[in-house]
Amino acid sequence: MDYRILDLFIKENDAWDHMINRQRVELPQLDAQINHLVEERKDQLKEERTRIFEHLRREMAAQQLTMELLSEELAVQQTRLAQERRRHMEDVLASKALDSQNVLRNRIRDVEKRFVELKCNYLNYVATI
Repeated sequence: MDYRILDLFIKENDAWDHMINRQRVELPQLDAQINHLVEERKDQLKEERTRIFEHLRREMAAQQLTMELLSEELAVQQTRLAQERRRHMEDVLASKALDSQNVLRNRIRDVEKRFVELKCNYLNYVATI
């Protein structure tokens, strides 16, 4: 396997890990912001708004769990790539590393899209209360 590609994959995974960690910090901040607003207006919120809030909180928890699992998968892939980098011959594992990188890339895109949608929904919810 071309070692330059492995190095690029490792750098790509480092960037994704950094992005996921930033977002994992941002999610609780959004949650705290909305919790504060909901507590302030608790008596004024209609039942529908409360249900929306609870739905958003469940989605937030699911997103956080997904990000934690994805971070673990990234760590495993980084280990796999580092091991592949230390090899000095072509073998079947090189294609496995490439395949798993592609799968991971698609999962990260999905998680990123879901994060942006969740953040947008949270901010829209704040604007309506």
